[in-house]
Amino acid sequence: MDKQDCKYGADCYQKNPAHKEKYRHPSKAAAAEEHSPVKAKSPLKADKPSPSSSSKRSDPMDPTDALEDVKKCKRPPTPEKDEGNAEETDKGNEYYGMTRQRYTLPEVPMDVGLMSDIYDPQIEFSKKEEYKELCGDPKLFIKHKFLVDMPSCFDSMWEFCRSKNEAKPLEGFEKLGLRLVGPFDVLAMKFKNAKMHEPGDYLRHWRFYYDPPEFQTILVKKDSGLHYGYWRDQPDDTIGLVAVNDVNKGCEFKMVGENVFDAVMHFLEHEVTATPFNKVQISSMKKSLEEWAKSHNIQLKGTEKQKARGKAIVCKTFHKAGIVVPFERKKELGYRELLETDTNLKKILSRFDKLDNAANKVEFDAAMSQLQPVITGAFIAVDECDFGTPLELAIDLFCHGTKNLHDVMKPLFVTAYSMLQRPQYIAIIKSHLEDRRKGVNLDLLAK
Repeated sequence: MDKQDCKYGADCYQKNPAHKEKYRHPSKAAAAEEHSPVKAKSPLKADKPSPSSSSKRSDPMDPTDALEDVKKCKRPPTPEKDEGNAEETDKGNEYYGMTRQRYTLPEVPMDVGLMSDIYDPQIEFSKKEEYKELCGDPKLFIKHKFLVDMPSCFDSMWEFCRSKNEAKPLEGFEKLGLRLVGPFDVLAMKFKNAKMHEPGDYLRHWRFYYDPPEFQTILVKKDSGLHYGYWRDQPDDTIGLVAVNDVNKGCEFKMVGENVFDAVMHFLEHEVTATPFNKVQISSMKKSLEEWAKSHNIQLKGTEKQKARGKAIVCKTFHKAGIVVPFERKKELGYRELLETDTNLKKILSRFDKLDNAANKVEFDAAMSQLQPVITGAFIAVDECDFGTPLELAIDLFCHGTKNLHDVMKPLFVTAYSMLQRPQYIAIIKSHLEDRRKGVNLDLLAK
């Protein structure tokens, strides 16, 4: 029986016996002779040029040609093997003995940029749509961009300011020298028409030089470093404790109340710049705040929450606000003291002042030789579940304020917050250390 030539010839990959019986397969030698220049090619063979003889692609891996093939949806000339095809192994199937060509896309180097050209506009559009959606829901925006939830007194303060100035609530205390900032900018829809920024930029919005991750600025005294904010020992805390710091005076924080109304009252009683012209206005504002707080069941100058937190503090740290971590006092599990006292640690850290890691490597290494045992002790404490110890040391290094210790404190922060299950604070401190700026003009929207 005269068999029909298989169209793949000696290169046929079919192992099916029925296919072998039906089609003729010349040997490799015969195929080579058939394709030699001496022997004329049959018309059938001439109609099917081989990849190597193509005049359009001298180099199959050329990025430009590969990119053009993808753009034109051009199939490469060589079919893939169709191994594992159930239709070919089932003799009862109507497709038994038949083959299907499957094709691979040309290999396109990543630097060609094709995928970027296709997907970048889609990703950008998706980001913009998500941003619009977030701007329509201030609560969701704050959670998404600042990684925290706001206490109930936050919304109440906004309503109070709206009652004073419906058109411009942010200016509720402007005449007295106090500005609502940070998350209040979200309620004022200031982000709605603002350009989109990188995620870390939002975490640095009104974040002053000495603000740890536990602190979020909400009020600032105009043209000064004095600022008030919520203090959260845990990222999901909504108890409303407020603290104050003057960045121009150092790293120390002071707890001043249990809600944002306490913060404003503290400002009016201790920090406002009083003049004969605003004395009546100050008195009137205090009275309005007291009346609003009473009618909305907001306790002013409460102490219960502060006392409860005070009992949970395991150490003061350099910023004096202390840190709170899970601690079993009977087993003394959760925190242990650093290997050095605060006084000695400050002396060690003072050696890093005005040192450059690269330019003053010898002096830097000498200073590190004194600090390293304290760091090692903090990491040993982690192994024994005393997670508060590396956090204390990280905070102390942060509060000392020397930028050349950023790389030293970062692993301590990451380890402590990881063990304490406070991942939001890892994101905040990393973003802050990437661009830790001094000064008082820290408004992201002013960029």
